[in-house]
Amino acid sequence: MMGLLTWIEESGLGIYVREDLWGFAIALSLHAVGMATVLGVVVVTNLRVLGYVSDVPVMSYSNLFPVAWLGFAINLASGIMLYASHATEYTYQVVFMLKLGLLAFGGIMMKVMMNFIRANRDPFQVKLIAAICLASWVGAVITGRLMAYA
Repeated sequence: MMGLLTWIEESGLGIYVREDLWGFAIALSLHAVGMATVLGVVVVTNLRVLGYVSDVPVMSYSNLFPVAWLGFAINLASGIMLYASHATEYTYQVVFMLKLGLLAFGGIMMKVMMNFIRANRDPFQVKLIAAICLASWVGAVITGRLMAYA
């Protein structure tokens, strides 16, 4: 396993992001833009479900999902860049694993919430899932930031 991780770090991408004057700055900036894009859609959709801006139909927010997917693609690409620069470190970092888990859980909760809305499920259940979803995404942001200090 360590051989593979070292190979990733020593790849052209890993070296560029880690050692070039602009490599890390570009990757981190793209990561911030992607995160803001995804979180913007997640936050406004979940806040709407929780009762804010109630004059706008919840399903109208689903029109923003292609924008969220674009942000996710930017985050995935920039996340791979950042990971490649420190693969041997991040792979064994507990906060990194927690971040990935919270991202996956947040994505699943977003899907479950939208499915519950489409199925006209109990509003309390939908709101509970929205709150859990928001907490998961906030946790992912916090753990991502904590990676620098782990």
